[in-house]
Amino acid sequence: MTWASGFFRLWILLALLWCGATVAILGIDEFKGLWRPRVSIEVEYSGGVKDEIDGSRPREELRRQIIAGANKGIEALTQKGEAAEAKKQFGQLDESADQLLKVIDDESTKRADRLQRALTVLLVPPVALLIFGVAIGWVASGFRKRAA
Repeated sequence: MTWASGFFRLWILLALLWCGATVAILGIDEFKGLWRPRVSIEVEYSGGVKDEIDGSRPREELRRQIIAGANKGIEALTQKGEAAEAKKQFGQLDESADQLLKVIDDESTKRADRLQRALTVLLVPPVALLIFGVAIGWVASGFRKRAA
């Protein structure tokens, strides 16, 4: 075995230890953006109607889902005899949908930022060490005697 392959194996071992320790310290939630880039939230509309909104779906589909859920909540309020509250909720449908879509966008942006920071902490040190090792090897190779 040569020095180069030995140091490369050492780098692999150190990189694996670094990655394992980083994931253990930061927690798996920091990397959730890898498999679920958009957030999913549970919403409870007026009248006790609950709905799960998956942020990975198209925006117009989300808007339709939010308005449909709010309409179900309005129907529940009407059945309970709270017509004034139902009328008030109906007037705020678009505003409520916009607010929920903004929450989904904000939370998705936060998740993406956390993922970027976590991947930077995870990958930059091992890659920097590899580049440093290759550079040292290149410099050291310049001091070797050439075969005559």
